[in-house]
Amino acid sequence: MPRRLLLIAVAVLALLPSSAAAADSHAPKGARGDWLPRSEWVMSSWLPFDEARLYEVLGTDRTELAAWLNDRRTLGQFAARHGYRDRHALAAKLVAPRLHGVPATTKRRLRSRALDMLTQAHLARHVLFHIYHTPAIPNHAPAIFGMSSPRYRALRDSGLSPQRIAARGGMSLAASREALRATLHRRDAQGVRSGAMSLRQAGALFAHQEAGLDAYLQRRYRTPAQQIAFVCKLH
Repeated sequence: MPRRLLLIAVAVLALLPSSAAAADSHAPKGARGDWLPRSEWVMSSWLPFDEARLYEVLGTDRTELAAWLNDRRTLGQFAARHGYRDRHALAAKLVAPRLHGVPATTKRRLRSRALDMLTQAHLARHVLFHIYHTPAIPNHAPAIFGMSSPRYRALRDSGLSPQRIAARGGMSLAASREALRATLHRRDAQGVRSGAMSLRQAGALFAHQEAGLDAYLQRRYRTPAQQIAFVCKLH
């Protein structure tokens, strides 16, 4: 590989979450940049407070937050720029509407999760914006894509879009889309039943998922090596 392309490849690799050390303080030593705790609420994007309340308290919106949040800049740092420097107090304030009449253990759990949202950069980014990175999708691959979960994962890792994977499994785009929509809706409802997420937030989450569903079905996945090859090809 020419030196110029090698330098480009190295630069791209450095920007990819999986190639860097994890920034989140909860991550074990040596963990990759895309490390996440295998907690159900994290994996399923079950936000412990209402997204609308976050924007109301901070006087911001989803667009501004998306532009700020990355794997190195936390939601707590964003909040500090909006006048909220005490993260424990902010965590309590965000979940306050959900604490009426719930057991003390639930209160502690919600506050703890809210604090994680403020202090763990990749975790917050995942919960708020990586709304299709849920195990519910591969776990229900037979219904959504017409194939086993391991086969779906292998094809996704190879770079195929969900739409092309569905075609491989003999599923029409319409049938695959509806099965995916139903899977996400059931998963969001489970978050409400478990007490991890409010009904209002479940509605907001499903609205985000539904709005981006067609784009998600067409989106290819690139591993770090594939991303490097893609960038080198452009140059």
